[in-house]
Amino acid sequence: GGNAIDAGVAAGICTCVLQIDMVDLAGVAPIIIYLAEEERVVTISGLGRWPQAASVEYFQKHHGGRIPVGVERCITPAAPDAWITALEKFGTMSLADVMAGAITLAEGGFPMHHFMAGNLQEDAEQMRQWPSSAAVFLPGGRPPEPGEVFVQRDLGRTMRRFVAAEASAQNRGREAGLQAARDVFYRGDIAREIAAFYASQGGLLTYDDLASFHVQIEAPVRVSFHEYDIYTCGPWCQGPALAQVLSLLAGYDLQALGHNSPAYVHLLTEALKLTFADRERYY
Repeated sequence: GGNAIDAGVAAGICTCVLQIDMVDLAGVAPIIIYLAEEERVVTISGLGRWPQAASVEYFQKHHGGRIPVGVERCITPAAPDAWITALEKFGTMSLADVMAGAITLAEGGFPMHHFMAGNLQEDAEQMRQWPSSAAVFLPGGRPPEPGEVFVQRDLGRTMRRFVAAEASAQNRGREAGLQAARDVFYRGDIAREIAAFYASQGGLLTYDDLASFHVQIEAPVRVSFHEYDIYTCGPWCQGPALAQVLSLLAGYDLQALGHNSPAYVHLLTEALKLTFADRERYY
């Protein structure tokens, strides 16, 4: 009953359940949208920023310039705000509507698939460092096997808290409900629980970091490559690297070089090297 944005958000939040080894509800959600009626492309900067306490000097002083594994390398969770912003600005349905499938998959479980099973197997020893992670991803003390039903009840409960917050404010309208759902995560009880956990683990993220966070709606990066227009998200992701390498290659007759010929591979390799050097230096 909704539009493509409602469907995209629903699918994205389901991915946070079905691929939680790669994508997390409290992780990132870079979004790019083509608004067909306006023939316009927009992006939502669903990438968190570093806590205010993080700095180059901090990591040089405490970790020899490296960023250690664990809570000190975590950024502000951006995904909830990104999904809710997409719904608010471009969707039509409630968060409860689009989150229903993900809640069912979290609480009722789904058959573990080979890709996630392999990732959990590979990361099992590292995960044992954190009891709260091991309790979810290593049920019974081991990674789930393919085909075993994998349940995430805590995640389901968290999503239900979004839905309950939205319901408490929906008598004031759809936007008020979405704002209430956002606030419970960034300014309410969930934010306080996140901040307390980080403090207990020696992390840098604070309640103020969460309360002051908001994604941005931005124009995309655009480049023309022959008859195509290519749009990417901004320099908070790797998108501009794609745009830059295509700009470098636009003046070459790639077809004449022959697909995957030594000359073709060499040209692409050198263009990528230049682009990624610029990414590291300038982006």
